[in-house]
Amino acid sequence: MRAILLNCSLEKGSKETDTEQLLDAAARIFQKEKIDVERIHLRDFHIEFGITQKLDQEEDWPFIFEKILEADIILLGTPITMGDKSSLASLVLERLQGYHQMTNQKGQGVFYNKVGGAIIADGGYGGSQAAAQSIQYYLSMLGFTLPPHSSAVCQKHDHSKDQIDKMTYNLIHFAEILTFHPIPVTGNRIRKQVTAE
Repeated sequence: MRAILLNCSLEKGSKETDTEQLLDAAARIFQKEKIDVERIHLRDFHIEFGITQKLDQEEDWPFIFEKILEADIILLGTPITMGDKSSLASLVLERLQGYHQMTNQKGQGVFYNKVGGAIIADGGYGGSQAAAQSIQYYLSMLGFTLPPHSSAVCQKHDHSKDQIDKMTYNLIHFAEILTFHPIPVTGNRIRKQVTAE
């Protein structure tokens, strides 16, 4: 199985951030459980705005989207900025929304049988729960499966490790379930299809 970790911090990848540290903790668990992990620090890439599936070869989104399609587990990590998820997290969710009519080979949404989660780096400014709810809503509406405790809202206290452990293992458990028991197609095919290659 594969997991892709999307760091939505507004800092460049060369800087150590709370978001990166939290994703590190999740990555260690994935690697311990023999999950292939790929990490993308979105601030280091050029991504155009828009709710679209148009792939502009002059931007880096085609590369990122291909990695998302290859993954079984998608984990977004974001800091809280002005009481909400970062603008990069919003940008990624908007770009993914452009594929809501794209299907897999069975005619389901292209993100069916993929598991989604979120790590929120709460610096104590408030808004972390609302940010987690927003990300979870978007992922669910796009077709990702959300296990129990699919988000970890983390401050610098002892409960952060427990939250990350629970979230990460539940992502793994549900990805394993969907690998062997994918969601049946009855009742959830998309009529207007744009099939993913």
